[in-house]
Amino acid sequence: MRRQVLSSLKTTAQIWWEITAAGLWVTLLNRIGRKAQRRLERRVKVFWDIAYAEHDGVQLKADLFVPIATPPSNGFPAVIALYGGAWCTGDKRDMAWAGYLLAQRGMVVACASYRLAPKFRFPSQLKDCQAAVRWVRRNALEWNINPEQITAFGVSSGGHLALLLGLREEVVDGVSSKVKKVVALFPPTDLTAPYYRESAQKPLPLMPNYLLNFLGATYEDDPGLWRDASPIYHVHADAAPCFIIQGKKDLLVPADQAIRFAEAMRKVGGKVTLILIDGLGHGYSLRPHIMGQLHNALEEAVKFLMTP
Repeated sequence: MRRQVLSSLKTTAQIWWEITAAGLWVTLLNRIGRKAQRRLERRVKVFWDIAYAEHDGVQLKADLFVPIATPPSNGFPAVIALYGGAWCTGDKRDMAWAGYLLAQRGMVVACASYRLAPKFRFPSQLKDCQAAVRWVRRNALEWNINPEQITAFGVSSGGHLALLLGLREEVVDGVSSKVKKVVALFPPTDLTAPYYRESAQKPLPLMPNYLLNFLGATYEDDPGLWRDASPIYHVHADAAPCFIIQGKKDLLVPADQAIRFAEAMRKVGGKVTLILIDGLGHGYSLRPHIMGQLHNALEEAVKFLMTP
């Protein structure tokens, strides 16, 4: 019994380290972005806190990063950038680094907010992200955007939502939420995996019950809900091509999530690129050469998004 308790506490400590390190990684990226902001002011214009929808009395906003350049004849490609935080925490400003990174490459980036659990549960978050896509599409002419070149980019739980944008479509008043491509970093793809189901039933000591907060029911109480929230159950041949980056040492999102999703996509004829990085945790490593591999993978992901 004592050995089990010690093992649980050790696992909790490891996961807390993963969460803390991932947060520090985002903070570092945004700090680098702020330092580069003055240099980028001649290349990128930022419009903060643009309201794009209102759901259940909550005004949803996006930060828009726009290239200061002559747009292509058919308009700039656009990206919906989605932050992580286990669907319960996080802020659109967490994706400012991605806004600067992609906008200086010639893409309009909408870093979108979405409602957070547990106050708002799935599919609220997906509905918000779909509304963000539709807002960009409806306002494409005003922002010199190509409405046929809207993609999604997400990290962790934001990557999960980005994948759902690429797999599912909602049309409201004739405007589609369809995206053309998806880049997802360390995304959960199958919430019904045994280790996730167990974590919702018996969360580790001192750990928030993120999945139960997000879904509002255990797998045993509502298996259909858990499947509906899992991208792997929505794969199809006409899904948006996906580019996934995954660390093999990730404790929060095990590598088999990305591997099995890629296999499922290929099985139905979908297009997917998967980059697995040895030694990488949930977006970080203390080893420069591993972070170098992540940087190279991000470069490939950016090229993927920019290719028509």
